[in-house]
Amino acid sequence: MSGAHSFIDAQGDSRRLLVVLDGRVKLALLLAALLVNLIAGGLRAPLLLLVLALVLIPAAGVPLRTFARRMAMPALIALVALVTQLFWVKQGNELLQVPLFFWEWSITSGGIQRGLELASRILGGMSVLLFFALTTPLPELLRAARFFRCPPVLVELAMIMYRYIFLLLEEGVRIRNAQRSRLGYADLRSSLRSSGILGGMLILRTFDRAERNFSAMLCRGYRDALTGVTLRPVQKHDWIALALGLVLLAAIFALR
Repeated sequence: MSGAHSFIDAQGDSRRLLVVLDGRVKLALLLAALLVNLIAGGLRAPLLLLVLALVLIPAAGVPLRTFARRMAMPALIALVALVTQLFWVKQGNELLQVPLFFWEWSITSGGIQRGLELASRILGGMSVLLFFALTTPLPELLRAARFFRCPPVLVELAMIMYRYIFLLLEEGVRIRNAQRSRLGYADLRSSLRSSGILGGMLILRTFDRAERNFSAMLCRGYRDALTGVTLRPVQKHDWIALALGLVLLAAIFALR
């Protein structure tokens, strides 16, 4: 297992306050932040949400480079949205003429404003989503899903899939290392052959492990009922965090 999730899991009892917050509180604050990002308009509110995420990510114990690496794709999408709006929107004063593909494209003040707003909303929304994803352990997320009436079978499937994705990755790495020790990836031909064998072995071992695990669950009393996720009362510090978060989001909305 690698990435921020393993980092958060490895914190154990020393998890930061922003990590141990109740998943229901985090989910409520996430929805409120996305609502502010959607309806506030302008540039200030989305950019303030981005700055807020940048400030809180280190406070939660997640490295900034992890956050930056995952924000690379949203930043690219924001850049594409900005550029397309420059050439698509023809409102306001004409500021510049750009020769491109045998045409003269005019860039207007309305296009710049619309492009910047769209790009800032993408960055603001994705930053709060990533903050939620990087600082919320899966058990807290599943408890929140159960509280908000998510079907138990979906919660259980999510929990099992999360666990076995990493087992599958570990199995794949182990098989690949064994193949490399036997010169399995020495050239293009052997690489293609080894990759095919790797895929086939992973499928077979996945089915085999699924059968064995399901039999083990039945032996332990599994009867199509969720037993691994239990709800607990919301603690005092969670209520305080919810109140402070809502006040902060209200302030960001007021500064739009």
